[in-house]
Amino acid sequence: MSRDDQALPPYPPLERRAVFSSAMADAVPILISYVDREERYRFVNRAYERWFGVDRSEIEGKTLLEVLGEAAYGRLRPHVRRALAGESVTFEGQVDYQQAGVRHIEAQYVPDFARDGEIPGYYVLVTDISDRKTAEVELGRMLAGERRRAALLDLGQTLRDEADPDAIAQTAARMLAEQLNVARAGYGEMDGDSDIADIVADDGRAESGVARLKGQRFRLEDFGPSMSADQRAGVTIVIGDVALDERTNAPEALEAYAAIGVRAFVTVSLVKAGVLASYLFVAHDAPRAFTPDEIAFVADVAELIWTARERARSDIALQRAEETERLLIREVDHRAKNVLAVVQSLAQLTPFENKDQYVQALSGRIGSLARAHSLLSTARWTGVDLHDLLQLELDPYGGDGVEQVLIDGPPVLIDAQAAQSLALVIHELATNASKYGALSRPLGRLAVIWSWGADGVLNLIWREDAGAPVTPPARRGFGSTLIESAVKQAGARVELIWRPQGLKVRLDILKGAQSRLAESAPAYRPGLAAEESPALRDQRVLIVEDEAVVAMELTRVLTEAGAKVVGPAGTIEEALDLMAGQPIDRAVLDVNLGGRSITPVAEALTGRRIPFVYLTGYQEPDVDGGPILRKPVAASALLGALARGLPPAAGQVLPR
Repeated sequence: MSRDDQALPPYPPLERRAVFSSAMADAVPILISYVDREERYRFVNRAYERWFGVDRSEIEGKTLLEVLGEAAYGRLRPHVRRALAGESVTFEGQVDYQQAGVRHIEAQYVPDFARDGEIPGYYVLVTDISDRKTAEVELGRMLAGERRRAALLDLGQTLRDEADPDAIAQTAARMLAEQLNVARAGYGEMDGDSDIADIVADDGRAESGVARLKGQRFRLEDFGPSMSADQRAGVTIVIGDVALDERTNAPEALEAYAAIGVRAFVTVSLVKAGVLASYLFVAHDAPRAFTPDEIAFVADVAELIWTARERARSDIALQRAEETERLLIREVDHRAKNVLAVVQSLAQLTPFENKDQYVQALSGRIGSLARAHSLLSTARWTGVDLHDLLQLELDPYGGDGVEQVLIDGPPVLIDAQAAQSLALVIHELATNASKYGALSRPLGRLAVIWSWGADGVLNLIWREDAGAPVTPPARRGFGSTLIESAVKQAGARVELIWRPQGLKVRLDILKGAQSRLAESAPAYRPGLAAEESPALRDQRVLIVEDEAVVAMELTRVLTEAGAKVVGPAGTIEEALDLMAGQPIDRAVLDVNLGGRSITPVAEALTGRRIPFVYLTGYQEPDVDGGPILRKPVAASALLGALARGLPPAAGQVLPR
């Protein structure tokens, strides 16, 4: 007898093998079970208890239908039948379990062949792959977005040399229909101030069987009683099914949609100088849910069409647009290809230890790129403020009223080429600090301070005080490699110094940074306490915002800054009533309230020389008279704009 055999319990060999098999089945995280011909569970491992929240004794002996529920059983029944017929089956898909919820699974069904050839049952192995699928979907969404941006770039290059305005719209409609795989896309131009639209372009799938609309004229109100008003207000209209939406399901409107073969559509209105000039639409011949990314893509194409058509109609406009477009195309070309390459590289290079770790690490790095992209987009790719970049990355680690993070330094602009690389460096340092360093403990402190050296180099110091002894890492991780690569791309030098009290990083930015005019903004600390915005203390600030959650957040931020909030007002009339009944010192104005322009409120504030800022989701709002902040806005940016606000000139005329 071997030494190993002597160490085993005194079970017969077959019984010992059964004990080991059961123990091994209980040790793995996947579901393992045996089901007999009556579709009853004869054995389930311990993972079933974690999935369904009951002891396995309550599962064994019950049927599949009783345990899984009708929805899950109906989904899996075909595979069960095939397994009992002697076929090995592999299945992947979403299953809605009655006690375990919706899971994306990978299941293997293996028939149990007896010696006489009969099949008394089958084995099942089920793996939950929901996290992996979520990561794949998110990565696929981002890659699809990059492909659309590349298509937008190609379209801009194609339209640049096109002299015929209608051909511009037709080319764009064809690209849009192909990219979104819809039945048709088209462009309508309004006939003066009337409700009549001339369709100047229409393209799509030839197999849709519906005659093209180019050259036809339509009355907007024929497609729903609110269509004309919404489009004139610049509202983007999204209808997933005309038969189910109350804006379009009137009998007369349904007849109009049926005549042109439309069941779902998106319409982006182009309101110029307060007047509906034209609109771009994409339409499908079956119900369809359009994603926010698709809607944003249609809006981008609409603006590109408008710019290209205006350029083609005017030689002077052509000269201005060509120069601007050339610069934009070069930058967008670089950005689209660079971001796509960076995302793909991060997906490949991020180490995979387990699903949760991989999804969290990859999502964090992609999120850092996205935040830097948003700052660059807001600044029209001129660069980003270093203070804003640090604030955006470190905001999640501010704690509950505890000033753990200090950010201080002179106003510095980081150029577009270096901004995203620097954002990745900050993200990796912040992630490390939140896991192991100063931001992982309530008593920890982080200071990020920068200054200009005599040689014109920007010296940034990242200093952590963890509140407890810190042990340097035993091995070099992927984060360190990523920091060194990103620092090199940003044209900088980095030195990591592991001190007993925490990490100290010296980052010398050799190029891509420049001074900017100083602003009266205090050093940033998370939380934005009242004493940090003295200019707003006891100021009566009117909030005009029709989104309840946004209004609540604005109220919180201003209250914490020491201001006294008036409102919020959700309509123009309510805002004017509040102004008439009490003194107002400053105001925050949403540009669009339920499809109506905020101009009447802005004019009233201008007449009383009350400073205000606009808050909007539009990229190019038709407003003037105050600073424009785009949603979502950082709290510090909002408070800074309000604190610096100057009263508008009396009698200033605002565009309608």
